[in-house]
Amino acid sequence: MLRRLLLSAVFLTLACHHESDLPKLFPIPEAQLVSDASKPVRMSELKGSVVVYDFIFTHCAGTCPMMTATMRRLTKKLPKDAQVRFVSISVDPIRDTPQVLHDYAGHARNDPRWLFLTGDRKTIVDLSVNGFKLAAGDATGSLNESVLHSTKFAVADKNGIIRDYYSATNDDAVDHVAGVVNELLREN
Repeated sequence: MLRRLLLSAVFLTLACHHESDLPKLFPIPEAQLVSDASKPVRMSELKGSVVVYDFIFTHCAGTCPMMTATMRRLTKKLPKDAQVRFVSISVDPIRDTPQVLHDYAGHARNDPRWLFLTGDRKTIVDLSVNGFKLAAGDATGSLNESVLHSTKFAVADKNGIIRDYYSATNDDAVDHVAGVVNELLREN
């Protein structure tokens, strides 16, 4: 009888454990940024949630508005009680002060789980290039200069490991990224 109970407990434990087939690519490095509410945010504070990241800037006239629109649609696709965060990091910290991000978030953000972050230029470029393995370029003070950045969403698991990249400008980006998030939410 004890043996049967023990075997049942082992099978139940194995049945409840879910490990995604998604590759474990890169850990999100530690960095401290500043939120649109002027509060410090350490990247490690986001652990415990699945996180969808993108790199944008508020004065972008190219892909950033499309990326933000896609993120807005993504927030609507995932349950409000899901343990997921959405994080947009500005690659133009010279112009994107916390107040500028706050104003931008005021019309872009449709979910309280969505953070808009900025910081010093070196930290952000290093985070994007060396941490996320995504393109980023320095901005000067010129208002007409385009800032180099990636159009990909990066999805990290609850342990802060990047598990997927997907172009935010793909037609199926919302469905793809929502599927990845749901897969990672099932992981134990």
